[in-house]
Amino acid sequence: MEDVVQIPVEIGGLEREFEALVQSWRYGIRFIVDVDEVQVIFERDEAGEYRAVLPEGFNGKTPDRVVIEAIIRVLEALGS
Repeated sequence: MEDVVQIPVEIGGLEREFEALVQSWRYGIRFIVDVDEVQVIFERDEAGEYRAVLPEGFNGKTPDRVVIEAIIRVLEALGS
């Protein structure tokens, strides 16, 4: 399964929308989101909480933590 969804977030009073590729993964799904030109993977950890994983070997500028946390809040609210 691979679908594309839009993830709307509010950051500092501004609305932003991120396109996410949804993939079946292990026993659930994960989201691959382009955050400021970095492909960030959002997946559940062992405790069932979402975490953001950067691409293996990534050594560029890390995406803004506030943006990452806003995306995680939306995913958690969706109950995905």
